[in-house]
Amino acid sequence: MKILQLEYFITVVKQNSFTKAADLLHISQPSLTASIKKLEDELGYQLLTRTTKAVKITEKGTLFYHYATELVQQYHQTVEKMYDLSFSQTPKITISLLESTSQWMSAVIQQHRQQYDEQHYKVNEVLGLQDAVNMLLNYDAHIAITNEEIRHEDVTSIPLYEEEYFLLAPMGQFNTKSISIKDLPLILPNQHYQVRKHLDDYFVRLDVRPNIVMEVDRFEAATNFVHRGMGFAVIPRFYYQSYSTAHLDALRIRPKISRTIHLNYLKKRKHAARVLSLIELCQHYWMFE
Repeated sequence: MKILQLEYFITVVKQNSFTKAADLLHISQPSLTASIKKLEDELGYQLLTRTTKAVKITEKGTLFYHYATELVQQYHQTVEKMYDLSFSQTPKITISLLESTSQWMSAVIQQHRQQYDEQHYKVNEVLGLQDAVNMLLNYDAHIAITNEEIRHEDVTSIPLYEEEYFLLAPMGQFNTKSISIKDLPLILPNQHYQVRKHLDDYFVRLDVRPNIVMEVDRFEAATNFVHRGMGFAVIPRFYYQSYSTAHLDALRIRPKISRTIHLNYLKKRKHAARVLSLIELCQHYWMFE
């Protein structure tokens, strides 16, 4: 059994057609059919049933499809990591972070690069807490920055700093430094984001139903809509330092709502000295802020 056979099978299932799959894979249809037949012979059971009108996946084929998809994904991830090693003497340091932490993390990475000038980095934005956990457990990230503690026996979760949420409003609209947000038209993150969970819990505690006029994926998008006067955004304090919030006011929210930012890494992974150095720099940065 070869990875190429698995990729052929996955493509046929996705396209629901040998003809379309063959065109997409740039091989002849007889070659594709023969490859799938050989795969079925090796397995000892039928994966697909073929008629003149359609291709249907069998019950065992459905189970095999899920396993095959996972295997192919792992294979390509491994190939990418091996390519990184051939491209550089040291592999990339992969960092999973929150959109609102990119400002200070860029300063930390810049400092780290001064120590390791040949180091390469890969930075991904994390959506929910479980996404960060999965990235760590699957070895897809060396470090994950989250706004909640990761409570998993294989993960070390270190609190870095507490951060208050602020209300973002057009400059001069409110003649006050703090405000209640229970009756305001709000622009909030979509449901699957960590910040949204904090805000939903906040409104439940206040026994308030928020007036949500818009839901977005990124603070940048929320900020743009505030500039347009379409509502008010709730943002973390350090995001207010970003370029996109110029000419807007950041007001304290009554009652206060805050979060704690955590740095997370996998306990059982043997981290290189330079990864441990980056972890130390993150902690050191917030000791003096």
